[in-house]
Amino acid sequence: MERLIKYSLILVGLYTTFRIFIALFFYDQLPIAFLATEFNQDQMDEYRARVLLPAFFLTLNYFIFRYFSGKNPTSSIWPIYVISISLLLTHIIGFVTFLPLSQDPIIMFFICLFICFVARAGHNKRKNEIL
Repeated sequence: MERLIKYSLILVGLYTTFRIFIALFFYDQLPIAFLATEFNQDQMDEYRARVLLPAFFLTLNYFIFRYFSGKNPTSSIWPIYVISISLLLTHIIGFVTFLPLSQDPIIMFFICLFICFVARAGHNKRKNEIL
């Protein structure tokens, strides 16, 4: 399980680094932030506006609340877990409100679900090492 956690987090880190690089320097050549082949540009804009941005703001609100309540994350993996939970929540709301039940949104949902489970397992391992 430890290897699965380590390799999964490395893959997620490499993927997000690659996507950050594309988003920062090549946005005009590659305007779609996710590799959603079934979405056109209008659907991708709606996906960003109704799933990705709310997940970002939900994550920010969570950490602002944690700051004012005086609680710190118990491990360095905790923010990854919170982001994956926020994405899962906004994906579920997106499925109910607007997302088409096609292959790409469902795959992204399962990827977020997998990251959530791996990050939680990694957090539990790190938390036990700290205590």
